[in-house]
Amino acid sequence: MPFTFLSDIKNLRLSGANHIDALISEGPDWNFIGISPPTDLRYTFSVATGNEDGQRGQTAFSAAQQAATRTAFSYLQQVTGIRFVETQFGTSADIHLASIDIPAADVTGLSSWHTSYTPPTSKYLNYVLDYSAEAYVYIDNVEFRAENADLTPGGAGYETLLHELGHMLGLKHPFEGGIKLPYEDDHTDNTLMSYDAISPTYHSTYGQYDLAALNWIYGGDGLGGKYGAHGAMDYLTGTDADEVIKGDADNERLEGAGGNDVINGYGGVDEASYKGLRADYDITKIAEGYVVIDQVGNDGQDVLVNVEKVVFADRTVNFAYEAVVQALYVGYFGRAADYSGMQSFQQQLGALNAPDNLRDLASAYSKDAGLHKLIDSFASSAESAALYPGNTATFIQALYQNVFGRAADAAGLGFWSKAIDSGGLSRANASLSIMAGAFDNKTAQGVLDAKLVNNKLTVASGFTLLIDTPQEVQGYGGAAAAAKVRGMLGGVTASTDLVDYQATIVATLNGMTGPARAAASVGHDLPVSHAELIGVGYQSWEPTLV
Repeated sequence: MPFTFLSDIKNLRLSGANHIDALISEGPDWNFIGISPPTDLRYTFSVATGNEDGQRGQTAFSAAQQAATRTAFSYLQQVTGIRFVETQFGTSADIHLASIDIPAADVTGLSSWHTSYTPPTSKYLNYVLDYSAEAYVYIDNVEFRAENADLTPGGAGYETLLHELGHMLGLKHPFEGGIKLPYEDDHTDNTLMSYDAISPTYHSTYGQYDLAALNWIYGGDGLGGKYGAHGAMDYLTGTDADEVIKGDADNERLEGAGGNDVINGYGGVDEASYKGLRADYDITKIAEGYVVIDQVGNDGQDVLVNVEKVVFADRTVNFAYEAVVQALYVGYFGRAADYSGMQSFQQQLGALNAPDNLRDLASAYSKDAGLHKLIDSFASSAESAALYPGNTATFIQALYQNVFGRAADAAGLGFWSKAIDSGGLSRANASLSIMAGAFDNKTAQGVLDAKLVNNKLTVASGFTLLIDTPQEVQGYGGAAAAAKVRGMLGGVTASTDLVDYQATIVATLNGMTGPARAAASVGHDLPVSHAELIGVGYQSWEPTLV
């Protein structure tokens, strides 16, 4: 757990997104409790002990009110990841709940908190030695006695309770402070911290803006977790509109939360988050990055750029090293990577901290014994022996056919054959070097070759990313299946329309497993942005997609 500095407590860490920052208050800062935060927060209905100093007239919640409040805390635990534990002892509680006569006649609920810490001992050790907080949540039992007596979800009392618990978690009214919501967005359908409603229905869950703000503060994984304030990764959540969500140089979790979004992680190691199961989404490779399409829900069609992982409810899809693994498979075997091979090589390359681009990977081959051994495993495989039984010249011709779809020119054939036969270059590294060289060749033929290689790698990625069931994993196995995929890649040219070719990719996979899926409906135009969410540290001069 990192130290808590005075700046952590005194300065609000904003996201740069209005719908989040308009709801963030100084709050009780539960993330910073103690040297290391607890795994839970304790709440009590006791009014015998632990009451707020200077406050009088508290009465205990009724049995029915307590039961409904437990339901609310269970919901809060799902939303924030914080474990809330009930205690009968007010002196040991962090959160105190009670009914009271709130003086203002038009106030139905109230929340307050108190914090304390020991200041740093010197200017050189500028972190606090401890930090403690207590919060008090009250509902009115005079003017609003009738509606607050019933805290059942779906009623006015329960919405009031969620509103006050929102304050307890660090949310403010969207119409207060220096950052406010636009008037047209300030209503309870977006946030329960609003005073205005556009429909007569009371809410039993937080609005999309509330959830985004709570993600920013707590990260959905509780106190002291990986995400959120004081964690290792910021958590930036969008809305149900079409928008551009931009990260910065840090590590981040980015969530579109509905709509057709462009999600750009920029620097760092970033992940896109989706609430559904992996099987409910199609992932397609495009030139800019990847397209994630929700086939059953409301997450829309998102374009992911500079995003290394996609986290679904049941599993994670890793994009790190995906491009170089595909390059190894396409260059050496003439086919797309299989599911298990992709997983294995991604893990091994990551463990070696290998370069994530072809040129640097080919260069590092001769300097890193572990990488040398890993790449050479392609040449020592049974598949390699079956594909390339001939001499070096035959091997080079096969590589050219795999990579460029044509025979090697005399100069290229002679150069690469001599390099391999002299012992200066292994067969496995030759495939990397030939493909990497295609992107450096600026002749007319070189430009066409680079376009073709890019198209082949994109199609290969699209094929492997479609494999997400045990039947598909098993279906893409053996020589016959590999031959079908080589044929699919053999049909790719420098002018292939990659969107239209999705039908061929799907047909090839269905030919191995049965007609289980339809082609992904990727549009020729990327999603149009109507709003921007800008992460902390984003610079206006950085390039954008729109």
